[in-house]
Formats: sequence, structure tokens, C-alpha cells
Amino acid sequence: MVSSASAELVTTPEALAALVADVHSHPVVAYDTEFIGEESFYPKLCLVQVATPTKLALVDPVPFEQAGTDLGDLFRAIAAPGRTILIHSGDTDIDILRRGAGIEPDGLFDTQVAAALAWMAWPSSLGTVVESLTGYRLGKAHTFTNWDARPLTPAQLGYAADDVRYLHLVWHLLSERLRELGRFDWAMHESREQLRSTAFDPEGQLRRLTRSEPLRPGQLIVARALVTLRYELARRHDLPARVVLPDAAVIELSKRKPTDRSVIGNVSGIPRRIAGEHASDIIDAIASVKGAVPESEPSNPLADDMRVRAESDQLWNALQARCASVGLASNLVATRGVFSRWYLSVVDARRRGETLGTADGEHALFAATDWRHAAIGQWFDGFVRGEERLELVWSPSGTVAPGLTRPGSVSSEA
Repeated sequence: MVSSASAELVTTPEALAALVADVHSHPVVAYDTEFIGEESFYPKLCLVQVATPTKLALVDPVPFEQAGTDLGDLFRAIAAPGRTILIHSGDTDIDILRRGAGIEPDGLFDTQVAAALAWMAWPSSLGTVVESLTGYRLGKAHTFTNWDARPLTPAQLGYAADDVRYLHLVWHLLSERLRELGRFDWAMHESREQLRSTAFDPEGQLRRLTRSEPLRPGQLIVARALVTLRYELARRHDLPARVVLPDAAVIELSKRKPTDRSVIGNVSGIPRRIAGEHASDIIDAIASVKGAVPESEPSNPLADDMRVRAESDQLWNALQARCASVGLASNLVATRGVFSRWYLSVVDARRRGETLGTADGEHALFAATDWRHAAIGQWFDGFVRGEERLELVWSPSGTVAPGLTRPGSVSSEA
């Protein structure tokens, strides 16, 4: 399942047509790209890597661009309905595919996600996954390299080929493990969620912002206005959004809500050019939602209750231990910020005589339809109610819950 041949470098229409025909003849294709994304709104595509059961190819987009053509036929073949696309942590790669094909890819299988559901850490590099499954160590000498230089060196081409060379084997081994664990459908669902359209989604950006640092309702209103402005400025200047206004700067501005443009240049992380040209735009964005922002937002007294904080810490540790014991990467299951907000809502409901579970309330920990609810939420609800126990057994391969066996292990209690 691993080709030992050197990858074919595709630079002509004839070679591209042959590759497209080969992709069409297989239900599963491994896909990756090399790009430069630090300098522009849309990443600059430098190389496309493709592996089918019969071909290993590297497509150089430069000669096609010079000839006035594109790689649309290849992208449409890869993204065709019914085809499974193997990728490793490929949100930008899939966005390139989505724009190149003009359709939404289906059947995505992210091997990084799959590994996190099969007793591996989240996030794990492709090299770590390959080594964990096979014992073989990949070379990663060209992780940071000048991909738009021409000609590409043999070492660069070999590195790029390895990014897809092993994906069919990884797919086979992880699929086998996940089916044994009853988690294959979870992996497919989470892969779609992780690699879903990167079209501008302010609510998704706000969720990501608040994972590291929760914001109050009034601060969220300001943050929403700022991420919308950030997107518009990034597109106007052809810059990545994170360069125009880093997340930390959005959080700082949302908390301070400045009204004087002279303050903008003193906020850490905002580039001098953006502060100089768009300080007024930032102030105007904040002012536009001022009427919706409460003048004074009372803090949640529960957040300062030492007993509640201790309970939250203990339950967080219990959740992490349970995840480890059933082979789920805990930081894929939940973040501490989300968990803390959920537990405050649980305590608040409890003091009102109500009961909330992980899929209940405004601050649900997991949606009822989320695989996380089935994987850990139902057990955790019972644990919080005192109806479930947290039991761990140390086996030669690590921590497991009694009665469970890791894939490939003889016994969880050996």
C-alpha cells in the first residue's frame, strides 16, 4: 500500500490528463498541497500532491499558469461526489481544492482526526501517526522551505511525495482500528467538521477566540464587529486575516472598547500600517455596536467562588482521565474554556433546583447530535449525578478503563 517509486512530476497537459483519468478510476485518493499562506489573503499554490493505488504524482501549477490554464480538471476529479479524500490536517488544502473545483468536497477523511479517536494525541503530525502505526520514521527536513522557488530540488520533491505516499496505508490501519472501536462514523463526521468551508464565518471565529479566553456578552458583540472588519480589511489588502488583526488584539480591543483612535497604535499585535490607515475604521466598528453593549457587565459571582472553581478543576481532571482511558484525545473532545462556562451554567441551574446535562442549556458542553455526547457526554452526565464511576487500569500500553482493550492489545488488564 506504499509506493517505493519516485513520484512523477506533472508539468504538461498530457501528463495531467493521464493523472485525472487515474483519479477518476479510484474511489479513494490521497491529496495534499504545498502553498505559501503568510503573505496573501488567498494562499499561493506551489505544488499539488496526489496518490492513488496506482499513481504517485506531484503537479507543478507554475507551467500551467504560464500557459494560461489551471488545474480545474484535477481538482474536480478529486472532489467528485462519492470519492473519499484522504488528507492530514488539511483545512487550507481543502479550501484550495474547494475553490479550484468549484464544488464542496465530500467524503473527507482527516487522518489527524482519526488518530485522535484511536489513542493518539491531538494534534499529531503525519510523521507521528506513521511511526505510531508502523514504527517507520519520516524525514521532515523541508517543513519550512521556499516552495515557490524553481526548480524544486529532489529533496523537496521527495518530502512532498511522502505527505501522500503513506496516507493509503494510514487510512487502512486507522479505519480498521476505528471500526473495531465503533468510531469510524465519528471520524468521518469530525473530519467534515474540521475541514468544512472556510468561507467567512464570524460565529465560528468567535468560538475559536473564546476557547482560550472567555468574553462577556457585551465583549462578544464588539468582537463580532471586529472580526467582520478584519475580514474586509484582509481582503482589501490581500493579507491573511491574522496579520491584519491578530486574535489577541481582537480580544484586547473587545475588552477595552476604545473611543480614541490614538489608542489603537498602542494595542499589542496590531501592525503599524493597519493602525495608521484604519484606526478610524476600528473605532467606528466598535462605536457601531456601542448601543448594544451594556455600560456595566456584572461578573458572574460563581466564577469567583473558590468551591465552585475547585469542583470545576476536579471534574475537568476527571473528564481528561476518562478520555485517556477510552482512547480519546481530551483536547479534541473539549477545551477548558468551554468546559468552565458549561460548569458555571450547571451550578447556576443546580442552585435554582434544576438539572443540566452536557447537551442541555444555553451553554451545552456537547450538542445532543455531536459524537462527543455519545462518546463521553452520557457517561459524564452520570458521573456528575453520582451514578457512574471513574475507574482506571494501568496496562503495559497505558491507562484504560476496566473492560476495555486497546486495538492490537491482548488485554487491557494484562
